[in-house]
Amino acid sequence: MRFRTLLPFLLTSLITVALLWLTQVPLGVESEWNWDRIPFTAAETIAGWIISGILFAVYLLLALTGLSRLPYCRRYEPAVWLTGLTLAGVFWSLHLQDSPAEEYGPSKAAFVLYYKGSSGYFTQAQSEISDTSQFLSDYETKMEQGDVLHEGTHPPGLPLFYLALIRLCDNYPGLQSFLLETQSDSFQEAADVIAGMTSNSANPLTPRDRAVLWLATLITLTLSALTVVPLYLLAREFSSRAISWQVVVFWPLVPAALIFQPKSDALYPVIALLFLYLWVTACRRNNLLYAFLAGVLIWAGLFLTLAFLPVGVCAVCFSVLQRLPRLTGSTAIPPNWKAFALISFSGLAGFCLPILILFTGFDLNLPRVWYLNFQNHAGFYDEYARTYWKWLLLNPLEISLAVGLPVSWIIVRSICSRRLFTADQESPPALKQLIFSCCLVLVLLWFSGKNMGEAARLWLIFLPWFLLMTIPYWQAIHENQAREMNQADSFLKMQAVWIVALTAQAVVCVATVSRITGFHFPPA
Repeated sequence: MRFRTLLPFLLTSLITVALLWLTQVPLGVESEWNWDRIPFTAAETIAGWIISGILFAVYLLLALTGLSRLPYCRRYEPAVWLTGLTLAGVFWSLHLQDSPAEEYGPSKAAFVLYYKGSSGYFTQAQSEISDTSQFLSDYETKMEQGDVLHEGTHPPGLPLFYLALIRLCDNYPGLQSFLLETQSDSFQEAADVIAGMTSNSANPLTPRDRAVLWLATLITLTLSALTVVPLYLLAREFSSRAISWQVVVFWPLVPAALIFQPKSDALYPVIALLFLYLWVTACRRNNLLYAFLAGVLIWAGLFLTLAFLPVGVCAVCFSVLQRLPRLTGSTAIPPNWKAFALISFSGLAGFCLPILILFTGFDLNLPRVWYLNFQNHAGFYDEYARTYWKWLLLNPLEISLAVGLPVSWIIVRSICSRRLFTADQESPPALKQLIFSCCLVLVLLWFSGKNMGEAARLWLIFLPWFLLMTIPYWQAIHENQAREMNQADSFLKMQAVWIVALTAQAVVCVATVSRITGFHFPPA
């Protein structure tokens, strides 16, 4: 491997460490929004770094073993490797969140999920929902009150999610006991603090509530780790098993995916990516069932948050580019109008059916709720002033740090690659169309000014797209190796660039997660 190939990964790692650890440059816009730095505590932080290095060595061994096996394995074996990668991601996430000082570790989960200032959906389910039907029928009226924070800008899906967990723990005492017994010490201590503060309130923290908060934490962490599955499946549509694996192993090392645990934002990537996989597959293979399921899934996402709206727009853009491939310089034959219409109708049916069920069964006008949510979100900036041009300049840097500068460098190389802009078949036409769709949506979102502050968290749902954008980079490396193949080259030598990139990303991940807190509490 040439030094000029190594240099960008070395520089991106050093820049990240220097920016976060050796300076006090504000991570945001002064007087508007800033991310806080975690104070350095030598004993805890250094010990955490050492253990992180050991765990990454194990993770790298798993990644290399999987990479060596996947090109030749049987059909079922990728599922085994993806299961292993998911479990590794869970353990990696648990460790990194346990590395910072105590108040910034796993104990944050209880505070994040319980208090209205950071979430509020559990509290809403615990104290405000006595009848689900009544809650849904009154929801439109509640949104008309114009709250510009969490409750007023979200559909009813998240409170109902916590209500389902509450009823699950009520109906299954054995599950509740198991959850209470498996809580980490720091989580228990945080729950004790909340219990003490709420002991004289109308809704004191109960053992069931502790179990629900811990269960929500575990579900969020697990679903975030499971993002590797739809990411692999979607990458597999455009590339080999080996390249798809090379792409997905970066997901557990994306800093933002760990920093914002267990916020509901960490739930969204797996749902959004599964939707995209189903829709892309439906469009490419004329699969009406997949299109219908994709419609149901995008409805489910929008039932949780309007953040899924750009995901739906991306799918529409992909469909248009499939029908008009010359817009991306492709000479591929477009699908006929009949197939295009059937796929679109099937997707719309899956999307509209749950809306009709909610309207007829629960008197919930979901499209109007979405409109009110959008209106309330716009009102946020009337109460909390933001300077458009400052965030326009800052957000690309924040997103680059959120995904990791080494990955950001690979994305730049991929996007600037000639293979994406030529009409030849070096890069699959459908991959070009998907990358163009993702880029178009992200650029429009960037210029819209809808994420002036907290872009790293709010864009968490889109971060897997950035990993998909790295596919052309790895394809180019594989093709170069095939042309210059030397029988004497070892497997490790052939994967040198990937190993260096993965190591640099791990360094950046550890440096970022152990330094930046995604929440403005608990107080130091």
